[in-house]
Amino acid sequence: MTTMWLVVGAAALVMIGTVGWVAWRDRARTVGVEDRTAGRDAQARQHRYEAERHFAQNDTIHRGQEHH
Repeated sequence: MTTMWLVVGAAALVMIGTVGWVAWRDRARTVGVEDRTAGRDAQARQHRYEAERHFAQNDTIHRGQEHH
């Protein structure tokens, strides 16, 4: 019975150590230039889409009001 608890305890320590090491490694990772560029490009596309959509909706509303 003691051997079983030693094995379970050792496995738990290895698991905790692995999770801690992966968390530390991911936190230490730096954002690459490509990731920042891709993020800026995606944000620019989103802003363009929102502006075009806003313009299209605004045009539709004004055209609808002109007929009244």
